[in-house]
Parts: sequence; C-alpha cells; structure tokens
Amino acid sequence: MKKSDSKRFKSEFCCPEFVPACIDDDRFCSPFKCPEQLPQPKFSSPNSSLSPEDLEKLNECIEEANQLLLTLALEREEDNLKFLQQSFRNLKGHQVIVTFKCNEKIESIKGTVLDTGLDFIIIDKKVTFSLIPFERILAVKHRNDSARLKMDQELLKIDTCLRRAITFQFGEVVAKSPFLLNLFFGLSLNMFLESFVGCFVYVKTDTEEFEIDGTLVEVKKQSIELKVDKEKRGIDFDEICFIEIED
Repeated sequence: MKKSDSKRFKSEFCCPEFVPACIDDDRFCSPFKCPEQLPQPKFSSPNSSLSPEDLEKLNECIEEANQLLLTLALEREEDNLKFLQQSFRNLKGHQVIVTFKCNEKIESIKGTVLDTGLDFIIIDKKVTFSLIPFERILAVKHRNDSARLKMDQELLKIDTCLRRAITFQFGEVVAKSPFLLNLFFGLSLNMFLESFVGCFVYVKTDTEEFEIDGTLVEVKKQSIELKVDKEKRGIDFDEICFIEIED
C-alpha cells in the first residue's frame, strides 16, 4: 500500500454516526448465539464527554506537553534550546514546579515563571528569584485554569513614560535592564548575571551539599566568582544547579 493510500484510508475511516435497523448485525463473527432482539437503529457513542471545542483545546494542551517532554529528553542542541525557551516563555506568569537534578538528587523549586533566557529559566519566589539552567531541568509542572495558555504581547501594558523612553532612547534604556535586554535580544546565563555583580546570591552546585552564599564579584564566560567570608571563590557554570538572587 502506498503511503498516500494509507494516509487517505486513515483519514476516511470512521464509525458511522447512525446505522439503520434494517442492517443485519453479524455479531463480529461471534461463534455464540445471542438472544433474539427486536431490530433497532444503532448510534455511535462519542469518544469523549467533552464538547468538540473543549476536546480540541485539550488535545492542543496535550500536544504542547508532549513536545516539551520530548525536547527535555533530547540532547540540548541549539534548536532544542530555542524550543525550550519559547515553551517556557509561554508559561510566563504561571505558577510552576520545576524539577531538576543536582548532586545525584532530584530537587524542585516552586514559583512563578518570570522570564526565560537563552539557556535558563527565571522563577520568582517573591523574596528571591531563581535562575535554573535548562541543562538541569527534568520536568516542569504547571496548573492553569484555562484550557489553553494565553500569550500576551510583551510590553503591551507598560507605563507611558517607559514606553516613550524605549521609543526615543532605546539603547540607553534597554542597556540598563537585564530583563529588557533578554526580551529584545535574548541573554545567556553568564550575560544576564553581569547586571547583578555586587548583589548577594545563593548558589547550589553539584559538588557542595549546602548552598554557597556570597557577593557576586565577577562573571566570566565559563564561571562566576563570589566573595565568601572575605575570600574569593570561583564556581564553574557546569557545576551550578541554580542561583538565587535577592529581589
């Protein structure tokens, strides 16, 4: 059978919605005798208790979830990272639980998705916000009241003065905000952290049982440097499970 014929066969085959009473029932070749019954019309039962509209929305959500799980399972190549960024950005403003692996243990962080960078997600925990590299993430659970996530346009509802400043002083205004830089250009974790040099941070690594806390003094391409108890300590990005920054 040709591929086109197979596709056509699958798309055309379906149970009839109505079978007249005059059509004999062959009992699907059953060898057993069934009691005599009066001829009656037959109606196919729906495949879901949901309305067609709700069922379509549910199927779309399932498809999105499957795509996200597939991307998490694949190697973190550039195309997959872009898909992850877009998928997580669609969760912006939603409560989530991010599950990740650190030091051979499964841990989780609960909060609101604040934004996503090129290779990390930002979770708002009210007092602090966490930066979790995509490489560490195993799963993301979210609960949404609507059947479909709605993605509003960024900067649609902002202060008039800020809108004017972005319009006429784009470079100057955007350069001062890591969140605007990430929105317009996309930032990797090391570039995003540049704006927080001098801030107090908490870092959980693969090599330490407890969090390392100190002042972020320098950000390099492959590592960061903290000032801990008057001493400088370097941490490679490959070792970082998550970073918390005081809001």
